[in-house]
Formats: sequence, C-alpha cells, structure tokens
Amino acid sequence: MNFSHVDPARLRQFLAVLEGGSYAQAAQRTGLSQPAISKGIQALERALGVTLFERGRAGARPTPHAERLAPHARAILSEFALAQAELDAFDRAQAPHLALGASPSLAQGLLARTIARFRRRWPQVAISVEVGLSESLLDTLAEGTLDLVVSAPETAPQPDPRLTARPLGQESDALVVRAGHPLTRLVHVGLADLAAYPWIIPRRSARLDMIHAVFARAQLAPPGYTLRAESSDLARGLLRADDFVCLIGAEVLAHDIAAGALVRLGASALVTQRQALAFTRRSVAASMPLRNFTKLLAEEARR
Repeated sequence: MNFSHVDPARLRQFLAVLEGGSYAQAAQRTGLSQPAISKGIQALERALGVTLFERGRAGARPTPHAERLAPHARAILSEFALAQAELDAFDRAQAPHLALGASPSLAQGLLARTIARFRRRWPQVAISVEVGLSESLLDTLAEGTLDLVVSAPETAPQPDPRLTARPLGQESDALVVRAGHPLTRLVHVGLADLAAYPWIIPRRSARLDMIHAVFARAQLAPPGYTLRAESSDLARGLLRADDFVCLIGAEVLAHDIAAGALVRLGASALVTQRQALAFTRRSVAASMPLRNFTKLLAEEARR
C-alpha cells in the first residue's frame, strides 16, 4: 500500500461511490462519466493494493478495506480544503488593495466614475471606500488607514505636514426641492420665499452658519425649521415626501435631478463653490495602483 501515489481526486471519487451507493450516482455527484469513475477507482485500488468495491446488481458494495479507508479519506480531503482556504486567504491579503475616502458628493460623482474606469483596466486591485466628512477622513488618512481622500472641505483644512493636497477642480452645492414644490412655480426665488419652508442641511457642516449669514445680510430672519442630517437617503425621502428645501453637494442628488424627481433652484447667494482636493500621505511612496488611480482621478476631474 503506497499513499504517496494517491491522487486526492481519486479519494473524492471513492467517497462519491461510497456515499452514492453506485458508480452511476457517483457520476451524477461529480459531473464525471461512469467510465471515468470506474477508471479512477481502479487506479486508487492499484495504488493501495486492495479492492474497495464489489460491483453487482445492487450497485457498488464497499469492502472492509473501503470502510477503513473512508474516515481517512475524509480527513485528508478536509486538510486539503483547509490548506487551499488558507492559501487563498493569504493571496487575498497579499493582493493589491486601495483604501479610499471621499465626501458624499464626490463619492457619488467623481470617485464613482474613476473607480469604474480603474476597475476595467486593473480588475485585480481590490478597493474599499469610506464615505464621510473631510476632517475625520483626513485624520484617518494621516494615521495610515487610508491611501487617498477626495474631498472639498467647506473651510480650508488646517495644514498637516503629514499630508499633501492636489487640486481637482471646483465642487458646488445645490439648492434642491421636489418636482411640483411651490417654489418651482415662481419666476424668481428670493430669500424670503425660501425662508417660508423647512430646510435639510448636513448635520456636521458650516452650511448653517453660512445660511444665517446670507439671510442676515439681507436683513431677513433665517428659515424657521432646519433638519440636520448626514444621510442622503433621508434627504431624498424627505424631499419627495414634503416641501423641504435641501442645500447639499450637487452630485449627491444628481441622478434624482436628472430623472426629474427633484429640481434644482437657482439661488446664487446660497450656492457656493469649494476647491475639490485629492489628499495623500507625504512620507509614503505611492504604490503603482495608487499612482494609476490618481492619474485617472485627475483625468476624470478635468472632464
């Protein structure tokens, strides 16, 4: 008996016959032909020097040798499966990976388009994305958890010697209401008109201060009801359900606007533009995947 010449595939065929009760059942279980199963069992019997099955009208009857081999065959195949799983996990851990961060509007627009282009050219590179606010994302980047952050901070970020920033263009806000909102029937929408309706703005942002400042300069009271929330899904639902006004990054609700479900108002005093930036760590040499991604990001921004 020589186990060194035993092919694990033969052990799988052996167990298929043992558990199926016949060569025909084994063929169905494995997707092989009956002659292939028969040849496999014969090869295993020659390697082991024993008879494993006695074929008859009732199927394939296991011999005592087969019954003794069965638990060892299962253990061997289990170890093979475990080894393969560990090797696969190791390969995945060693595979190229990009950890990206982005503000909500840039994630849905610029970053999404860049990822789509990148994936078509380098599908082997795994990508993870964290969407959030600029301040927390830049802290995470500086700590080394992220490779790149795409953001348009509302206020100029404090200089961080650990980071470098490259301009990508301008990011703008949009003032959005539902289709059929009373404001859409006005030829000109003034600040006094806007103040009469409830507002949605991001919870952790400087937009509320900016809104109050704009209304104060016009000697008007600011909107009486302001709901502050980070969720774009909540903003989308509220806009569709009620006469809310939402000041948000233009790309966040771009698909709803294009579909006609939401309408963009042209209140220029409230719609600001900010510099969109790509942040990376200064002290770390960029990997080839990161260099490739950054190049596509700049190309997509120029579009």
